[in-house]
Amino acid sequence: MLNVFLVFILAAGSAVFCLSVKKRMLQRTQTLEADLKRISDAMIQLAEIQMRSHEKSSVRFNKMEERIMELSVPSQDSSLPLERRHQVLALARQGVALEDIVKRLKAPIGEAELILNLRKYSGGESSPADKPNRQVKQYA
Repeated sequence: MLNVFLVFILAAGSAVFCLSVKKRMLQRTQTLEADLKRISDAMIQLAEIQMRSHEKSSVRFNKMEERIMELSVPSQDSSLPLERRHQVLALARQGVALEDIVKRLKAPIGEAELILNLRKYSGGESSPADKPNRQVKQYA
């Protein structure tokens, strides 16, 4: 009978201990979940701030790029062939298609093609990024 009583006390003690451990584990899990929620909320706020910042800088960059393009459009005096040549080459280096170069600069397509082809034959190409668009006809 004493053995049964001891077994009962040990079982009850183990159950109380297990309940205590379970309660502490539950509290710890709740604390960790709350911490994770706060971190997640902070990350969402940070991502939103980054997105707004990116949007603002993109708008500013686009406006700056538009202004640069406005300034690079040839003046009414079309007697400046070097100016147009530099503009065609600069746009080609940026990867702008031949048709877009012609539209932006209001230049004849043959002139733009000639400038790009002359660059090729004069050794002006130093890297694949500088190569003229494949749309340019080769006349030589």
